[in-house]
Order: sequence, then C-alpha cells, then structure tokens
Amino acid sequence: MITEKAVLKHINAIFSKLGLAGEATSARRVMAVLAFLRGR
Repeated sequence: MITEKAVLKHINAIFSKLGLAGEATSARRVMAVLAFLRGR
C-alpha cells in the first residue's frame, strides 16, 4: 500500500529537482510541465 505521505515525499523531491521547491504561490504543476518542455 502506498501512503499519501510517501506520494507527497516523492512529488516534493521531483519539484525540488526542477527548482520549484519553494514555489508556494505559483502553480508548481504548471511550472513543472514548462520546465519539462523547455528541456526537450
């Protein structure tokens, strides 16, 4: 079973690697997609 805490931990690690760890005011998911698209 995967816990919510484990999922949040992994999501935060991904955001951190993208440099979006402290982005509380912006939509981090949108910013993550844009970072991904820029890297293509």
